[in-house]
Amino acid sequence: MFRPTYARIDLDAVLHNYRQAVALAPNSQTLAVIKADAYGHGALAVAKKLAGHAPAFAVACIDEALALRNAGIHTPILLLEGFYDPKEIPIAAQHGFWMMIHDEAQLDILSKIRLDKPLHCWLKLDTGMHRLGTAVSRLPQMLQRLAEIDSIAPDPVLATHFACSEELQKDMTTRQIADFYAGAKCTGLPLSLANSAAVYLHEASHAQWNRPGIMLYGSTPLPGKSPAQLGLRAAMQLYSQIFALRELKPGETVGYGARWTARRPSRIATLAIGYADGYPRLTDSSTQVYLHGRYAPVVGTVSMDMLAVDVTDVPEAKLGDQVELWGEKVLVSDVAAAAHTIGYELLTKVTLRVPRHYIGQD
Repeated sequence: MFRPTYARIDLDAVLHNYRQAVALAPNSQTLAVIKADAYGHGALAVAKKLAGHAPAFAVACIDEALALRNAGIHTPILLLEGFYDPKEIPIAAQHGFWMMIHDEAQLDILSKIRLDKPLHCWLKLDTGMHRLGTAVSRLPQMLQRLAEIDSIAPDPVLATHFACSEELQKDMTTRQIADFYAGAKCTGLPLSLANSAAVYLHEASHAQWNRPGIMLYGSTPLPGKSPAQLGLRAAMQLYSQIFALRELKPGETVGYGARWTARRPSRIATLAIGYADGYPRLTDSSTQVYLHGRYAPVVGTVSMDMLAVDVTDVPEAKLGDQVELWGEKVLVSDVAAAAHTIGYELLTKVTLRVPRHYIGQD
């Protein structure tokens, strides 16, 4: 690969962050969420690193799970969105995948299928997210139906998902926890509530299974808190290189739409990265990169393959310099905020054109 743009993935940081999740809830089992190619970090590499540490993984769908199984990952894998097609069910049972069940229509399908080995299920309850899940009031009927289906293993895990667990000023999470426990307390079944934010903020949600995701990759799940404040280490550092430099006079502009105008004699560096690599096109003037121990602002409109940086205050900047777009010095959450989105989106949108260079592989 000749283009000087790449993502450095620190797998030791992923393991460190996983251990932080475990330490915060030592009485829970901590399932590692590695959906969406481990939030852009590489699901297989992350799974190999966490195998033997995490008792289970979670992905969105069976395609993601099969890719891991076919690559030699034998850890149990939960399918968070369940199945879309009945043909998936025997495949899931064959490979020992755990299936999330979220409505009675799925039970109708399961009741008509005979399996060679029982399917381990999780049952999702809707406590206010109103996306997936059955109403808490329907839990007794759902459990009765599950018990009547021979192909389903006994003792399903009961789960729910929080709508705003990172926002302490809202009481919705407290209400969701209370509603969930009110419905599940008499079942004696294992429970799962906590996502990354709840691992930090809602100890009452620490049950038999926690499901951290974004924190495993060192991006903060809590607004106003940096990864370092939460004991996390950034797992992805996104780098590119200066491949052009030019001097601008006051009044000259940069990029499509001439959105940025030089107010002083300025030195502009062009980097070999753009929105086709996953860097957000619509950022504001607060977006920065890091080089030579200093921050420099992104200027003008981000192009498909390039972006411009004002390095006037970094006089030592030169052709071939490596520049951090996000990682340890530039938080992905800060870049996301400037683009009016969230770090989750930026991490998962780093495209395949950007090679991943792994460190910490066992």
